[in-house]
Amino acid sequence: MDAPDLHAMGLPDRAVLPRAAHALQAELERIFGHMWGTPGGRVLLTAGGSEANAVVFGALLEPGDEVLVESPGYQPHREAPRLFGVGVRRFERTLVPEGPPLAAAVEEALGPATRAVVVTHPHNPSGVPLSPAAARALQELAERRRLWILCDEIFRDAMGEPRATYATLGPRWVVTSSLTKVYGLGGLRLGWIAGSEEVLARCATVHHALSASLALPSLALALDLVPHLDTLRERSLRILAANRERWGDLLRRGTPFAKLPPPRGTTAWALWPDAGQGDAFASFASRHFDLAVAPGRFFSEPRGVRVGLGGEPARFTAALDAFDRALTAFLAGEPVQEST
Repeated sequence: MDAPDLHAMGLPDRAVLPRAAHALQAELERIFGHMWGTPGGRVLLTAGGSEANAVVFGALLEPGDEVLVESPGYQPHREAPRLFGVGVRRFERTLVPEGPPLAAAVEEALGPATRAVVVTHPHNPSGVPLSPAAARALQELAERRRLWILCDEIFRDAMGEPRATYATLGPRWVVTSSLTKVYGLGGLRLGWIAGSEEVLARCATVHHALSASLALPSLALALDLVPHLDTLRERSLRILAANRERWGDLLRRGTPFAKLPPPRGTTAWALWPDAGQGDAFASFASRHFDLAVAPGRFFSEPRGVRVGLGGEPARFTAALDAFDRALTAFLAGEPVQEST
């Protein structure tokens, strides 16, 4: 999401450098635990969602283990495990209702060294949710095969549902999230891990070797903003509703993209029919239309591009118009240099 103008919204936008960092962090961990209904009623705060994911990999996996990640999927989920000597395998994430069951796709892809499975809810990049039925099937698989399920829920609050977490499904589930993608507060660099007390204790040991303690101004401002998180979320939901409708209008006019369920996160996935077309279009749109879309290769699928839906509606409308013109020119095979 575009960062909110906190001052213009009449919300706290500054923080003094307070004392008692540990007390502030513990208080915020309890507040977030209560808000999201986590096991044990608390979370472990980290320096953003990226650190949260890395901490989980370092805490629960050993060198020589393997982790199974989604394809298409978020690049850091493939790269961060390698920092800890952990191998990476991939499985095809089911994006359409008529596709194979998710748990079946995961089980088929498991190797003898697989110790963890990474999923996103909603899926990054497509925005397709992980259904409760699919999550329960993963829970059964995790118990039967003694697997960890790392569920990245950083986009979950964009779905407009009551706050909740799949961390409550069982002790094999570990969830990561942050204030970045939905609330637009990425500058605070506040992420968290939810899971059992055992998991949080193991993660805390790894976290102490990384950032250890969080930036005091971020903790203080986050605490001041806690009473206003619903306001910030409502802003995001209004923006996303408008932008998803505009994205849907473009798709309804006809595109070469695969038909996928409507996105529920802050991104959409445009999947081309032929190999490499997503990367080629991303490069073309950047060169000729000054337009940034994330190339599919970052998600291990060069047929696709990821489209961000979190911009202020006026800015998004202008960008989507450029996307439409770039798409027309790309399909026509006639590169056009846009005037500035």
